[in-house]
Amino acid sequence: MPASRAILLVERAGEAVKPRAIPSRLLANTVAVGILLSIGKLAGGAKTIAIARHFGTSDAMDAFLIALLPTSFVADLMAGSLTACLTPMLVRAQGAEGMEGARRLAGAALSASLAMTLAGAGGLALGARGLVRLAGSSFPEAKLRLASGLLFMMLWWLPLSACIAAWRAVLNANQRFALAAIAPIASPLACIAALYAGADRWGVAVLCAGTGGGVAMECLALGLAVRRLGYPLAPRWGAKGELRELWGQFFPLAASTAISSGCAFIDQSVAGRLGSSQVSALAYGNRLSAVLLQVAAAPIGVTIAPKLAQLAASEDWRRLRRTVLGCCGAAIGLAAPLAMGLIGGSGAIVRAAFERGAFGAEAAGLVAHIQRFSLLQLPFAFPLAIATRLASALSANILLARVGLAALALDAALDLAFSHWMGAAGIALASAVVQLLSLALLAALLQRRAPELFGRPQLKKER
Repeated sequence: MPASRAILLVERAGEAVKPRAIPSRLLANTVAVGILLSIGKLAGGAKTIAIARHFGTSDAMDAFLIALLPTSFVADLMAGSLTACLTPMLVRAQGAEGMEGARRLAGAALSASLAMTLAGAGGLALGARGLVRLAGSSFPEAKLRLASGLLFMMLWWLPLSACIAAWRAVLNANQRFALAAIAPIASPLACIAALYAGADRWGVAVLCAGTGGGVAMECLALGLAVRRLGYPLAPRWGAKGELRELWGQFFPLAASTAISSGCAFIDQSVAGRLGSSQVSALAYGNRLSAVLLQVAAAPIGVTIAPKLAQLAASEDWRRLRRTVLGCCGAAIGLAAPLAMGLIGGSGAIVRAAFERGAFGAEAAGLVAHIQRFSLLQLPFAFPLAIATRLASALSANILLARVGLAALALDAALDLAFSHWMGAAGIALASAVVQLLSLALLAALLQRRAPELFGRPQLKKER
């Protein structure tokens, strides 16, 4: 057999094997990221238990949560938006222009994210008191002053979050998922250390110091890893060509992230109107579902994003559809029984995790009641994470902004209605309903945007 013929047969055999190998690699990466995120979330759970032991559902804890909301909003805008849209763009840049194009894009993205977080920090500094009064409208004056002071203490670490967002996208695009997944463990560990070192002396302010120290350590670890990959750590100012496409995808996704954070702001604001300790009770009640989303839904979104970007760029609609539907089916099949089991054991979970020190039996009963309704969102949140990454892979982030606007309006209406009926537990129930309807709306919009993905003839696409 001629050598050229043998080489051709080997190449064809490799192509035949690749479609079958993709799901197994995707599953392996997802499991690995899930395990690493689980370790981080276990540390986060230990942090929450330590916080509950020191501060319970006190006014000081309410003030910290209200102060954390605006700063985490700006940080999430970077981590949730820039990383999600930059990862598929880096994958495409590597395929079209090689590593130099990817490096140029990463530098431009870093410069843009730094500029935005610095502007966001300045805006928060100017409007801090107004934001705190808006979110904690029922707080007494002393509690408002404490929340304002805590907010100012947290502003300095916002520029670091810009670096983290850009560098995490670089690692994910190069399928270096492990460090990006485990690095956030620095913040809960630093907070735990700060609590036991100075909570009695400095009060709730030690949480600000611990959070900031953890963010700095995470930034350092990611920066070193990115440098080893050959990417520059310095921003590239003036790279207009790279920024043009980035802005086109970033702003719709940022709007969606901002709207999602707006839902959290509405939730806490409505809880703040229900009386003392309701904000912290809602935060504790949502904690378990938030952890599960991070250790299960987040790994799926992280590992599936580069693969969806590759399949969408090659217009391999059949494999793209099979990958999405398979992941969604598996996610729902696992999430639904898990949610039901945890709802049944919610009271025991809360008592075992929190009921000690300043966290009494009455608070445990309230938090368990909230947690049961919060867990209802799990079966819908997993496929929603996959659909969100699919929209980014199709360069259709504008759809996420539309879904977010609808979700924000619905969340506000349901929070007010359900909280009047059920108290803080009604806010958790509203979140579950919003997740379900958001998933349905996004699926309908994606079907209209990419009918070929659903096995239908190509129609005129939305712009």
